[in-house]
Amino acid sequence: MNTEKIWLVTDASAGLGVTLVKMLLDHGHKVAATSDDGDALLEAVGAKLEGRFLPLTVNLADERAVRRAVDATAAAFGGIDVVVNGAGQGVQGSLERLSDAQLRGTFDTHVFGVLNVIRAVMPRLRAQRGGHVFNISSILGFDGRAPEWGAYSAAKFAVSGLTESLAADAAPLGIRVSLVYPGAMRAGDAQASPELAARGEQGWDQGGDPVKAAQALIQAAEAQYAPLHLFLGRDSFDQARSKIQSVQQELARWREMSVSIGAVDGRRLAA
Repeated sequence: MNTEKIWLVTDASAGLGVTLVKMLLDHGHKVAATSDDGDALLEAVGAKLEGRFLPLTVNLADERAVRRAVDATAAAFGGIDVVVNGAGQGVQGSLERLSDAQLRGTFDTHVFGVLNVIRAVMPRLRAQRGGHVFNISSILGFDGRAPEWGAYSAAKFAVSGLTESLAADAAPLGIRVSLVYPGAMRAGDAQASPELAARGEQGWDQGGDPVKAAQALIQAAEAQYAPLHLFLGRDSFDQARSKIQSVQQELARWREMSVSIGAVDGRRLAA
């Protein structure tokens, strides 16, 4: 049985992205990967894999460049099966101190870059009635209680919301969609991972293993039933559970006020 797939991995220059690319190639898949420096990406992968690896220099905020990259991938390999919209960098600072350019740049990278890829690739997946899209959010896109990371968190929350909507649109077409929430991830230095930097400020000095995270993504792609929500890392899992418990407690505490603004049901009053 041929299990080879064609993967497109964006923002694969470091960390989880480049680790995933290397692992996919080792497993015999064909991979196109984008970076803002294709030559550096080729050097980072460190392999001569003509016919199986396509490094692409792409600014994800440039819609035309993204469409050319998707077209080039399909032309080189004959299609696209799995898309991984990578994480990207984050800008640190309190919201009121970040400039307009910094805030818009964060959304250009994390939100509009993802949307550019989705718009370019979905017609192909729709036509073939199948495929799998992984959007990499962050645990900070599920729980925003991290000082100094408001812009990054807001952008990742947007990724989470658009991914849930995409999943609803794609399901009838046989296209699978997964939303990934990595926690702190080792990537050489804290600045490469906003989650790791945020954890460091709270006393954490270790991050998750990118190799194990890449393995998890591949396993999810091969699973019979793909997860819509995938939390990666014990810290991510625990923080998500804490957030859910906190929301449940507030729902219970403020239930009467929440439901009190609804229209009065005359039948219930009569009863």
